[in-house]
Amino acid sequence: MMIDVALIPQAAGILPGRVLIVIDQIRASTTITTVLDLGCTDLFLAGDVRAARRLGRVTGSLIAGERHARKPPGFDFDNSPSELARAGLGGRSLVLSTTNGTAVLRRFRAADAVLVGCLRNARAVAVAAIGLARASGQDGSIQVVCAGRLGTFVIEDAVAAGVIVGRMVEILGDDGDPAELTDAAAAAVRLRASFPDLLSAMAQSDGGATLREIGRPDDIAFCAEEDASGMVPRLVAGEPMRIVALPS
Repeated sequence: MMIDVALIPQAAGILPGRVLIVIDQIRASTTITTVLDLGCTDLFLAGDVRAARRLGRVTGSLIAGERHARKPPGFDFDNSPSELARAGLGGRSLVLSTTNGTAVLRRFRAADAVLVGCLRNARAVAVAAIGLARASGQDGSIQVVCAGRLGTFVIEDAVAAGVIVGRMVEILGDDGDPAELTDAAAAAVRLRASFPDLLSAMAQSDGGATLREIGRPDDIAFCAEEDASGMVPRLVAGEPMRIVALPS
C-alpha cells in the first residue's frame, strides 16, 4: 500500500480511493479527538468567527476556537484540549473554529474519506485508514496531510505524521502487506526519530513556543500523549460541516 505525507497542505491531493488523514497537532486535531472522547453529541466546524457565533445560536451549541491562538470574544472556550477535557462536554454540542486546522479540513471536504489524526489517536487512526483504503474498491492509498501554519511547514505536524506512518508500517507488516513509502513519508518517520521523545518534539516546535507565549503550557504535554485515545474522527461534508466518530 502506498503511503504519502504532504508536509504542507498545498502538496496534498484528492484522488479516487485515497484516504486522507489531516493533522493539526497543536491543537485542532487533538481538540477534535478529545471532545469526541468526552461524549460531545455533535461537533460542527465553522469557517470564521461570525459563522461560529451564528451556528452556536442556531444549534444551541457551545463555541470553542481561536484566532491567532487567542479566544475570540463571545466564545465559551479557546482551542485548548486540556481545558476542554475538564469542561464536562458530555451530552452537549460544540462548534469549533480555528485559524488553520478547520480551514484545512474544509479544503479537503470533497475527498472520499477524511480522518483527523494526532498523537493521541495515532494507532487508532492508522488502523482505520488502512481499513478504509482496503475497502475503497480501488487502488487505495493513504496520504497524511500536515496542516502546517498558514501554508508553511511546522515540526509538530510532521513528527505526528511520522508516528502515524510508523504505526501503519507496523500494521501492514504484521498483515504481510508491506508499505511503500514516498520520500516525504520516509522523511517524516526519520524526523520523529531525531527527537528523544514526543514531549521534546512538541516543546521544541513552533506550536509549543506559541502555547508558552499564550500561557497554555499544559497543552504541550497533553498534545504529546501517544495512543491515549481509540477515537477516530471523520469529516462529514455539508453545511455545516461536521465531525463524527468513526464506528469501531
